[in-house]
Amino acid sequence: MISAALPLFLLQAANPSVYAKVALTQEISQSQSSSSTESSSAAAGEQGHGPNDSDSAAADSASAMVTGGAAPTREGGLFRSWRIDLIANTLGAGFDLSTPLARHFDVRGGANFMSFGYDFDVDGLHYDSDMRLRSGNLRLDWFPRRRNFHISPGLLYANNNVTALSHVPAGAKFTLGDETFINSVDDPVHGDARLIFPRRVSPMVTFGFRNLLPGEHKHISIPLEFGVAYTGAPKINVTLTGSACAEDGCFNFADNAEAQQSLRDEIKDINDTLSNIPVYPVLSIGFGYRF
Repeated sequence: MISAALPLFLLQAANPSVYAKVALTQEISQSQSSSSTESSSAAAGEQGHGPNDSDSAAADSASAMVTGGAAPTREGGLFRSWRIDLIANTLGAGFDLSTPLARHFDVRGGANFMSFGYDFDVDGLHYDSDMRLRSGNLRLDWFPRRRNFHISPGLLYANNNVTALSHVPAGAKFTLGDETFINSVDDPVHGDARLIFPRRVSPMVTFGFRNLLPGEHKHISIPLEFGVAYTGAPKINVTLTGSACAEDGCFNFADNAEAQQSLRDEIKDINDTLSNIPVYPVLSIGFGYRF
């Protein structure tokens, strides 16, 4: 440091004017070098290549890999984005529509429809059932760790209608309660049955995975969900008319007190079995798209 400054000191002593020119030249050079360094730092900051920006970008990328594009939208907010799921489940075929509510929550509503017939036999009576399922639901999807898995409490509105025509083949035996009857050939026993649900609005809770597809998918998904709705145990009611025969002879079924008591006993047995099923199972799978 001393050896570098000594020539300038000697120059200043020998020729002051020359020394002044050399000093001015050095100041200009240092000023230009400082300006160039500041310009480079500013340009790097504007282009996002600084160390802090790189760390932030890496953190965002890692977060995207964790969520897999399946959790709620990053920017929580009602109606900022939409998601529609076309589903098939035990409530019927239908759809769900959801939107982000907050960072860990979505709000979701949907509807299901299904109509089909099902034939079955109980103690010799044949039933031709007609099932018409109509329902709607409103749920809150909670993603505990902002990942695929969610817990969804909500409400189910069900307007289900299940009816059946009942009959016994002519001359065939059938049992009601503890009594066995033989159906008439000329006026066979027949009637109808109806399944009655105790309530239309029921609490429900489901658990599921927003997407079964591996990897990150921003728009498409295959959701899977399972749970129950506490609908209460349904009850069945059956009415029968026609003629039947027992050990003490033939009679009109609607007018015979013993036959009607046997029918009530049969209905009670069926309802006692149904009372063990106070919940309606919910299992669904579908195809989803996020807008």
